[in-house]
Amino acid sequence: MKHLLSLVVIALYACSIFAQGPSPSSYPPSDNKKIKGKIIDGSSGQPLEFATVSIYQTADSTLLSGGITEMNGGFEFNIDTDGSVYAVIEFIGYETTKVNNITFSDGEFLYDLGSIQISPGGIALDEVEVIAERSDMQFSLDKRIFNVGKDLASRGGSASDVLDNIPSISVGVEGDVNLRGSGNVRILINGRPSGLVGLNGTDGLRTIQANMIERVEVITNPSAKFEAEGMAGIINIILRKDRAKGFNGSFEVNGGFPERYGAGANLNYRQDKFNFFVNYNYQKRTGISSGNRYQEFYFEDTTFISLQEQRRDRSGNNHSLRFGSDYLLSDKEVITGAFLYRYGNDNNSNRVTYRDAIGGPGVQLQRLTEDDIPNYILRQDDELEEEPTLEYSINYDKKFDRKGQTLKADISFQSNTETESSFFNEGFYEGATLAIPDILSQRSANEEGQKQWRAQVDYEQPFDNKIKLESGLLGTFREIKNDFLVETLNDGIWESEEGLSNNFIYNENVLGAYSNIGKDFTSFSFQIGLRAEYSEIKTELLQTSEINDRSYTNLFPSGFLNYKLGSNNSLQASYSRRIRRPRFWDLNPFFTFTDRRNFFSGNPDLNPEFTDSYEFGHLKYWEAGNIGTSIYYRHTKDKINRIQTQDIETQTTIRRPENLGTQDNIGLEFIFAYTGIKGVRIDGALNGFRFINKGITSDGQDLSVDNYAWTSNLNAKVSFWKNGDIQMRLNYRAPRETLQGRRRSITGLNLAFSKDVTPDLTITMSVSDLFNNRRRQSIFEGENFFEESDFQWRPRTFTTTINYRINKKKDRRRKRQYNGGGEGGDF
Repeated sequence: MKHLLSLVVIALYACSIFAQGPSPSSYPPSDNKKIKGKIIDGSSGQPLEFATVSIYQTADSTLLSGGITEMNGGFEFNIDTDGSVYAVIEFIGYETTKVNNITFSDGEFLYDLGSIQISPGGIALDEVEVIAERSDMQFSLDKRIFNVGKDLASRGGSASDVLDNIPSISVGVEGDVNLRGSGNVRILINGRPSGLVGLNGTDGLRTIQANMIERVEVITNPSAKFEAEGMAGIINIILRKDRAKGFNGSFEVNGGFPERYGAGANLNYRQDKFNFFVNYNYQKRTGISSGNRYQEFYFEDTTFISLQEQRRDRSGNNHSLRFGSDYLLSDKEVITGAFLYRYGNDNNSNRVTYRDAIGGPGVQLQRLTEDDIPNYILRQDDELEEEPTLEYSINYDKKFDRKGQTLKADISFQSNTETESSFFNEGFYEGATLAIPDILSQRSANEEGQKQWRAQVDYEQPFDNKIKLESGLLGTFREIKNDFLVETLNDGIWESEEGLSNNFIYNENVLGAYSNIGKDFTSFSFQIGLRAEYSEIKTELLQTSEINDRSYTNLFPSGFLNYKLGSNNSLQASYSRRIRRPRFWDLNPFFTFTDRRNFFSGNPDLNPEFTDSYEFGHLKYWEAGNIGTSIYYRHTKDKINRIQTQDIETQTTIRRPENLGTQDNIGLEFIFAYTGIKGVRIDGALNGFRFINKGITSDGQDLSVDNYAWTSNLNAKVSFWKNGDIQMRLNYRAPRETLQGRRRSITGLNLAFSKDVTPDLTITMSVSDLFNNRRRQSIFEGENFFEESDFQWRPRTFTTTINYRINKKKDRRRKRQYNGGGEGGDF
């Protein structure tokens, strides 16, 4: 709290200095021309706030400027052109209006369009669908925007399903998110870390329903404005929130097989200076995970062989409620308060069977099967889990009279608690007969809680000579406590297991400050920035009084060079430095306990890894589509890798993270979208990369590897029936070598069909993993050990989704005609 109060005081002082700035009259005179006007309702004469105004060059329809109208319906934009321009005005529920032949006289720098009347009559549009109608996928050099509204394959699914359908992103069998083949990616909600992601980002994403998401932004090389965390880049999930006047929203229900059903609502009410919004979602899901593992432990004269099968039956309920309100302090100031509550409970059953045998020395030429080993040990784990989450946030947003000058500030608090209890029992079976029951009984209790405060201030200041300054402050203060107890039943008495039971406390405080400055020279622009972060991380094992206290200060520069080759081609070169701090579970030395022969643990002695990231990109637009090509290179020091070791005497394996030398990644990525055929849209991505790992483990193993791999996805959507669409999404991850073995390829195909039954009602049917072949298959080879495993997190899934909209009907016609104000004409 002491650090937080200090940061707030500094931030407020900095804001007061920044916000004063020079007065408008003190700026040097501008050579730019200005266009202003006011948008009003043609029927009532009332001003229209949030109408979209776009200014285009008449000669080639290049977009010069634009934005949304203020509370009084007014707008004013700077443009840089010597020719004639035209304006396009769009607003939900109104006909699109065009104002032609806007020409400046010699020596004239301000053109006043006066009051422009636009007429109601268009069908009210769903906010997400408007974006999707424009483009499902939008490119810019610094980020890519993927609009979720028309992604049929994601309907009725989760945030993990949405991400898996986005070029450059792949979601693994167990839900791990990879960007360009790397799992070190930062996931944000509305530009900030959020309790929706939860303590375990993988599990948290599965509880966010797709209908809550408006769009996803992918930033592969972030500037100094963003937190330095996240080696591969940032994935920013933007949730839906409407600002149309009155009451509007949508309801959704879905069901499928394996048994799953859910319901959700996105509602909005806007009146005068208040805008209220609420999102609620409920999910009931069941699922089956299954896999097997074959192991050989080599001794001098014999080989210990183990066949293991795992099945996990999952059942859970998840509720999430997010509501809040925007209050317009003035036509240029808004304050937003929001509250999030999420509650999940799971009832899971895990079964692991161990079939053991002794073979001859060395690698077994003929692999044993279940028929060869009829006797086995069955380990049963019955698990109950609860996870409530609370989050509070307050945001302040101010726009100054000068266009582009903004001040944003926010403070948030989140609290997560995860409580797990498990009961383990083992029995020995001779064939199908239980011969010896209760040969081992154990139980575990795990309570994990997180509290986090976060405060941030961002300020942007443009100048008349096309220079823009950005600066800001950030502070995050986080504490995680983990109380883990494992007990074994001995002679009717539960006894604690030493080495497995402990209390672990993790504290992380990060203070950051940044500044970016950039200048636009029409066809050429640049931005350079510097971010400084102070990190303070402390871990403590209470039972053993082991304390690991570290602090470090680091600088993270960034730079961007952009060059426009005409109106439809752009080039960019960029650089940034990133950090990946060891996470809570990376440092926590506790072992997982579901499988008593294969363990996962953390390493409290880990150091952070640092990455220098370079990228060169080209972007090409034309009327029927766009193409983006990027070459990237990343050099990482103190790379964190999970290393698997084995204990020959006990026939167990342990996976534990270590800092392992360096890693170099170089890759070429190609992304495209094509709409040149009526009713057809095709987009996809191909990412080929080489990664070189160099390092020696703590016990002297040389785990250097040089490997090539690639990932790809292809999406095709066809409108073949009136108000009906069908979509196919194919994902492929090529085989690749790992530090200690290799991983086989993964392929997945999703299909979906959607039909607008009425303007208010849409039904979607989809199938995920049509051929039921999304499995993780890997091989591990050690000096005295061999392992081959196969695992599937989720089998083929069928889902039906029904979406009903209130005052937000789809309009597939997209009328473009003039109905007032200025000169008419279609475009």
